[in-house]
Amino acid sequence: TGYAKDTAYRISRQAWRRHFAVSVQSMDQADKWSVFTATHPVIFVCSTTGQGEEPDNMRKFWRFLLRKSIPHDALSGLSFAVFGLGDSSYQKFNFPAKRLYRRLQQLGGTPIVGRGDGDDQHYLGLDGALDPWLQQLWAALLDRYPLPKPIVPDSVAPDPSCNIAFADGNDDDAVLNANQAVLAAGTHLARLVSSDRMTAADHFQDVRHFRFELEDPDDAPSWSPGDCAVLRPENLASDVDAFLEQMHWTDRADRPLEISPRSDSIIPEWIPRRTTLRWLCTAYFDIMAVPRRSFFEMLYYFSSSADEKERLYDFTTSEGQDELQTYCMRPRRTILEVLDDLPGSRVPLDYIFDVFPEIAERSFSISSASAATPGQVELTVAIVNYKTIMQKPRVGVCTKWLLNMAPGQMVGLRFASGTMALPDSQTPVIMVGPGTGIAAFMSFIRDRIIDSATANYLFFGCRSEHKDFLHHRQLHQWVDQGVLRLFCAFSRDQDEKVYVQQRIREQGDLLWSLIAEQHAVVFVSGNANQMPDDVRQAFIDVAAAHGVDDAAEYVQQMIKTGRYQEECWY
Repeated sequence: TGYAKDTAYRISRQAWRRHFAVSVQSMDQADKWSVFTATHPVIFVCSTTGQGEEPDNMRKFWRFLLRKSIPHDALSGLSFAVFGLGDSSYQKFNFPAKRLYRRLQQLGGTPIVGRGDGDDQHYLGLDGALDPWLQQLWAALLDRYPLPKPIVPDSVAPDPSCNIAFADGNDDDAVLNANQAVLAAGTHLARLVSSDRMTAADHFQDVRHFRFELEDPDDAPSWSPGDCAVLRPENLASDVDAFLEQMHWTDRADRPLEISPRSDSIIPEWIPRRTTLRWLCTAYFDIMAVPRRSFFEMLYYFSSSADEKERLYDFTTSEGQDELQTYCMRPRRTILEVLDDLPGSRVPLDYIFDVFPEIAERSFSISSASAATPGQVELTVAIVNYKTIMQKPRVGVCTKWLLNMAPGQMVGLRFASGTMALPDSQTPVIMVGPGTGIAAFMSFIRDRIIDSATANYLFFGCRSEHKDFLHHRQLHQWVDQGVLRLFCAFSRDQDEKVYVQQRIREQGDLLWSLIAEQHAVVFVSGNANQMPDDVRQAFIDVAAAHGVDDAAEYVQQMIKTGRYQEECWY
């Protein structure tokens, strides 16, 4: 989501105000040996992915730290601090940060302050824990390193991370070259084949089945069942035009410009150093994001309106976070709408990379199987469209981009490992996937059918059999072929609501036979609000009904040994 990066740069700016020389790097990018020989403090900001896993840009560093050959006192000279970003509604809340903090101590490192645990469930979000943790951090650091001169006041803007200048000339070739598409490393081109609505036209939720064909399937890696396709969406042309007009950049939008990053740049390498404002606002800046606190902190420096400046300053203080939640976070007000509210606040070109966030990549479970259709990537995607107190509905950047995509359009996608892993073909699998939680299980079943595995049990839930029964034709075909047993819960098709957890209890004898006698593996995927807890309790009830004294501990052991796996999201 970019929160870890945003937090790291917030800490960096605060360190700069206290006259520390600061370098910000992803953990995998950092020189590992410089960490082991560091004589200066190192601050780790660590997010959580999947079900308590390390983020992609931490995994190499983490694997290195786990080497048994590292001496137990290897980090005896290191002073460190760790702040984790997570969500306490997940069982493995902030596990990467907790494991990192513990491992650094095991290797002899000395914590500057206790571990900080940012919690998305806090009513102020992650800042609810970050603000007091930062106060403790700076108090401890300034006790060790007394200030050589006063703290740089909040009214002084930090230096920009790059210099931006328009290139000489304005010929068509230069503009064309500056707007060329750029693919990041590991990204493959794919062509949209179809985008079919899976839910009824009068159903409130639009769920789509997207089919992509890889342009060069021989060059693309095969993916495993449960893996994800990662897409970097773009802003729609109409939104880009509105943003450029707000910023008074329309007349310069297509002029080639050159980006000269400073040494500690936040600009990814895949961004062309010669480009245009229109390309940046289309492909890189998330102009439709709900702005974070750091956005208002930076915008404050460039406001020409005294009233707006006062309001922006309030949004940057600890005391003003409740007001910021009310104004921005709860109604999901976008950057475009904030700028419309603040006509006296505009950003100098040199600071655009410091103010506007990057469009975050989006991950979707792949519904197709590489072994069955190696060149075809299928996605099951719920279109994000909901209402708040704002006049316009809130629409997801990625799903809006996908929805407006015409067949034949090329996109870049890459493959990422999922968090669920199939057992061998002889082991039964029990899949619980309400709604779009079924996406990964379509890949599971397709892959297992190729391996002649027929012990496949799927519990699917939705509102109505005739409104939002996703992939129903394919599922019924597999049932008829004898390769799938299907149990459905249509919650609104009768007076009393029925959910998948009730179907699980109803099939308790069958499930217990599969789990206790055939060592079946259980997979749960879908919305993380209440469903995972309810489903887990249903399996606990099944175990208890079959004579297990401590059924909760039994299921917990299944989780620890990988026989009960969850992949859920908000």
